[in-house]
Order: sequence, then structure tokens, then C-alpha cells
Amino acid sequence: MAWGLNRISTRLWALTAFMSVVTLVVGVSSFYFATYFEMLGMKERMPPGIRAELEEIVARGEKGSDRYYEIYDRYTGDEIQTQDLGFIFMIAVVSTVVGSGLSFFISRRISGPITEVARAATRVSRGERAVRIEHAGAGEIGDLVSSFNKMASEIESYERERTVLTAGIAHELRTPLTILKGRLHGLSDGVIDPEAGEADRLLRQVDQLLRLVEDLRTLAHADAGELQLDLRRFDLGAVCQTVAADLRPQAASAKVELICEVEPLTVRADPLRVAQIVTNLVTNAIKHAPEASKVHIEVKSGERKAIVSVSDEGTGFVEADRLRMFVPFWRAGADKAAGRPGSGMGLALASKLAEAQGGRISAENRTDRSGARFSLLLPLA
Repeated sequence: MAWGLNRISTRLWALTAFMSVVTLVVGVSSFYFATYFEMLGMKERMPPGIRAELEEIVARGEKGSDRYYEIYDRYTGDEIQTQDLGFIFMIAVVSTVVGSGLSFFISRRISGPITEVARAATRVSRGERAVRIEHAGAGEIGDLVSSFNKMASEIESYERERTVLTAGIAHELRTPLTILKGRLHGLSDGVIDPEAGEADRLLRQVDQLLRLVEDLRTLAHADAGELQLDLRRFDLGAVCQTVAADLRPQAASAKVELICEVEPLTVRADPLRVAQIVTNLVTNAIKHAPEASKVHIEVKSGERKAIVSVSDEGTGFVEADRLRMFVPFWRAGADKAAGRPGSGMGLALASKLAEAQGGRISAENRTDRSGARFSLLLPLA
């Protein structure tokens, strides 16, 4: 009911009905007062005897009698009819003024938020991304304001991500390219011995560049909805066990115990991409896990979803970083201070791959102890 009352069309119909009622009230009131003053003027022009006779007729309730109309017609005359025209003109003027004033006030109330949205859109187009409009209630105008604020927030977020992405690409490409350039100059000048395994070192830098370029290509295809997926039914638990087996040597070198607890769950997704997601989550957990701690991989079902949870026993993350950690090339201040390796692409890529398969990734700090928990949610087959 409230939503219907806030529709612009409903407001305009209500304005039309309201103005009709105002015009009717003004007209009836003006006619009443015109008649009243006309009767007063008529009585003033009557002789005392006729006035007394008229009052007696009114007192007897015979206002419709022939004598009443005879007296009325005799003492009204052309002068009173001219006054009637003046009253009619006054009624028209008053109705127009009152109606116009109320229409202007109500129309400003309706069009004000729309004008504010137009001005805010102009400011956003000029580069002011932080522009927001206060909520204007329910109905179409409220929906318009909410949609504008959401659009402005998304534009601001996109600009921020684009800035971080551009800076991240420049940073990640500059390091290996600088190394390659320096080593190649050394080879060209004869300063570096080409027989001392230099080719292998250069190839490692090239491989790093290729991995970065491949991650960027995958991310771009996922954003554009053009990622090629080999969707099929498979056991999610078996894939996670394979990932855990592949990463146990890496965990052992970091002095971290990797524990995998799974139950057989069938999902319909791309098994290679799912393995890539879980690998990124587990690698991230190992990187943040302290020595002699454990990283848990758990596969379970809940609310018609298959859930892969990866938990570590580190310090967790700052709540303000919950959304930013999925921005490409973004790295937390604690990671930079601790000198942890990584390009900041792992979680961003994992999130995009999950969304491309109808799933999502959530992040939370553990409540049973210190540490973080990242969960991959996929629809069950």
C-alpha cells in the first residue's frame, strides 16, 4: 500500500483530485459568502415594512413562496447581478491562485529528488566519484535514488580497483623485466658467463612473467563472462584430497601440517578450475600459517551447497580488508611488512573463478582461536 502511494503516477492523480476538491470548496464557500452579503445588501435597501415582512416569511419557513421571490426579485436588480459577476471573477482568481500555489509546492516535492539525481549524475560524470544522495523514501523516486547511489558506489569501486590493478601490473612486471634486462646486458657485455646456469635463471623469470600474463588473461575472461569451462559432475572431496597431496611438500617446507577431512560430494563444475581455486586458498593459508601450526581442509555440505573450508592458525585479517583482499594485486599491510611472497592475484583469481561456476568465496576470522577461514561454496549437482 505504501509503495503504491509513493508512485509518481499515483501522486499526480492525487494532486489532480486534491485540486478538484480545493476548487470545489473555494467555489462553494465563495458562493455562500456572496449570497450572504447579497442578502445583507438587499435588506439594507428595503423599506422597514418590507424588511419586517421578509423576516416574518423566513421565520415561518416560507423561503420558497411566491411572495418571497417577488420581494427578492424586486430588490436585487441589475446592480446585484453585476456584483454577482464580480464574485464569480473573484472565485476564479482565488481558485487559480490557490490551485497554482499548491500545485507548484507539490510538484517541487515530486521533482526535487529527480533534479538532485540529475545534478549528482553531472558531478559524477565530471569525476566526483564520492557523490551520494540522501534517501528519498519509498516508491519510484526512492528506487531511483537507491539505484543511483549503488551505481555511484560501483563506479567508485571500479575506479579504485582499476588504479590498484594498473599499479599492481606495473609493479609485478617491472621486477622480472628489470632482472631480465640486467642479466641480458651482462651476457651481451661478456660480464656474465653463459655456461654458469644463466639460461635457467632467465627462464625462471620468463616463466614468472608467463604465469602473471596467464592469470591476467583468465581474470579478464572471467570478468567478461567469456571464460571457457569444462563443466561436468565429479567428486569434490577427491579433488581436494589430490590438491592436499600435491601441496604437502610445500607445507612441510614451511613446517606446517596439512590436514584434509572430506566427505564425498558431487558437484557440477570445472574440476581443473576448482582445483586451481582450492590450490590458491591452501597456498594462501600456508603462507600465513606460523611454524608448527596446522592448516585444515574440510569438505562438507550445507544448505544445498558444497563447502570447501580452508583454515589456518595465523593472526587472521583486519575486518576493513575483508572486501579489498579480493581486489587484484592488493596486498595487506601485514603481508608487506612481513615480507611474505605473492603478487596479490591468488584470492582475486579464485573469487572470479568461483563466480564463473555459480559459486562464491567467503572470508572470516576464526572464532574458536586465532586464524582465518576461507570457504568455497559451490552448488551441489
